[in-house]
Amino acid sequence: MSALEQLLEHPAIRRGRPRDGSGHGPAWPSGQPGLDALLGGSGWPLGQLIELLGEPFGSGETRLLVPMLTACGQSGGWLALVAPPATPWLPGWRQLGIPTERILLLDTQHDTDTLWSSEQCLRDHQFGALLAWARGPLPTPGLRRLRLAAAESRACAILYRPSSAAAQPSPAHQRLRWRAGAEGLELEALKGNGAWTHSGQALHIPHSEPCSGSRPGSP
Repeated sequence: MSALEQLLEHPAIRRGRPRDGSGHGPAWPSGQPGLDALLGGSGWPLGQLIELLGEPFGSGETRLLVPMLTACGQSGGWLALVAPPATPWLPGWRQLGIPTERILLLDTQHDTDTLWSSEQCLRDHQFGALLAWARGPLPTPGLRRLRLAAAESRACAILYRPSSAAAQPSPAHQRLRWRAGAEGLELEALKGNGAWTHSGQALHIPHSEPCSGSRPGSP
C-alpha cells in the first residue's frame, strides 16, 4: 500500500461526495453538517484551495477549522501557519487536542512571500493542512500556482483574505465569505461545489460550536 493510500485509509479522514456523485474524495472533518453541505462534501476537502474572506481578524473565524486541525495533527500530519496576523495561543490549541509540536509557524513580510512559502509547504506531502493569511490584493499568477500546488497536494489549503478580495476573480476551488455577528459567524458560499453556492443563503455557525483554541487577537 502506498503512502497516499495509507493516508486515505486513516479513520480521521472522511470521504466527501463530488459533484457528479460517482465517488468520494478525502476530507478532514468540519464538525458541522451544515458546513459540510456548504463545502459540497463531508468536510474540508483535501487537494483544494479554499479562500475564507472576511474581517476583522479575531472574530472567531478560525473556530471553523478546529476539528480539521485536530484530526490532521493527531493523524501525524504537519500544520503550516503562514503569516498569521497574531501569534497563535498554542496552550489553548493544545487543550483542544491539536498537537502543537506538529505546527510550523512562518512569518512573512509580504504577500508574495506568503504565496511562495505556502506553495512550498503544499508541495511537501508531509503537510496535511495549510493556513495562510494575505493582507492585500494578490497576483493572479501566484494564486494559480497556489491552486495547482493545492490540487497536487494531500492537504487542506486555507487562504484567509480581506472581504474586499471578493471583488477580485480568483482561481481558488472554493470561496467562502464570513461575517461576524454577536452570536457567531455567518458563512456565504461565493464559489464552490456545495448545494448552497448559488442559493444566496447564509449558514450560521454559533461561537460555541465548534469551539476555539484561541484568545482575543490570535487564531
